[in-house]
Amino acid sequence: MRLKRLSVALPVLVSCMLMLILAQSGRPSPVEPADATVHRLRLHHTHTGERIDVVYRRGDVFLPEAEEQLDHFLRDHRTGEVKHYDPRVFDILSDLAAAVGRPGAEIQIICGYRTPRSNEFLRSHSAGVAKGSLHMQAQAIDIRIPGIDTLTLRNAALALGRGGVGYYPQSGFVHVDTGRIRTWCYGCSTSHSNSD
Repeated sequence: MRLKRLSVALPVLVSCMLMLILAQSGRPSPVEPADATVHRLRLHHTHTGERIDVVYRRGDVFLPEAEEQLDHFLRDHRTGEVKHYDPRVFDILSDLAAAVGRPGAEIQIICGYRTPRSNEFLRSHSAGVAKGSLHMQAQAIDIRIPGIDTLTLRNAALALGRGGVGYYPQSGFVHVDTGRIRTWCYGCSTSHSNSD
């Protein structure tokens, strides 16, 4: 009788262990849909020189291990301090690269997370840095995509309609964030609010 129970329970136990191993290895589990879309980011941080190539989402599921890697990658490069990023920023980056016809392109990161101290330091050197910058909330990022001019990138970000878009033509980058929808241009001839 015991042998019969064991022969019934053993396949179930093996199946559970296999699902646990697959989940921990970061591979899709057998219960995940086979057609789950893989979302990948390739980034190059211009201040640290670091590069990352990571699958951050499968289907609708953000991957915690990948988010951790991205949080570290986007740390305040002045202090080394890490803050958990709003994962919707990652979708904006991925969708922007696709919108300009460069899906999978390596995106250059000019600025990720900023501590309040770093933000104040930058504010003391530039009028283009907002006191309440969303960089301090890990909801904003400044980027460029090699081979794509910043005006094209800015227009694509505006078309997404997913948050703030700042245009910095003289510095050659675009700011995107997950805050309310708004836009500004720093260094343009007309006066706009500088709310990064």
